[in-house]
Amino acid sequence: MKHSNNNEKFYFKINKNKDNLFYFLLKDDDGNFCLVSLPYTLKTNCKHGIRSIIRNSKNEERFEVEQDSFEDWFFWLKGGNGRIIAKSQEFVTKEELKNLIKDLKSLSLKTPVIDNTK
Repeated sequence: MKHSNNNEKFYFKINKNKDNLFYFLLKDDDGNFCLVSLPYTLKTNCKHGIRSIIRNSKNEERFEVEQDSFEDWFFWLKGGNGRIIAKSQEFVTKEELKNLIKDLKSLSLKTPVIDNTK
């Protein structure tokens, strides 16, 4: 997957799971998911999580990069308190993963949010 440095390439989607918990996805303009959050009991907290992604994605130390047993690369994005906010999609190469981390720095409060729970 290619990524650009264009903030308009990404958007957030707020959804509800089968247990009525809120979560968000960060997607690119092709509809591919880049990040998925942990579940939230309140939509307000889910929205705070989105703002936390925007803020913490600027700090390299907040990304915990790992390789799974299938040798795919992914990362956890953590908040300033050390808690996990979201998990990335899986990548075949570490370079692809690093490109996404670089691109996430372009996120801002102007990044669109689509609320599918209304």
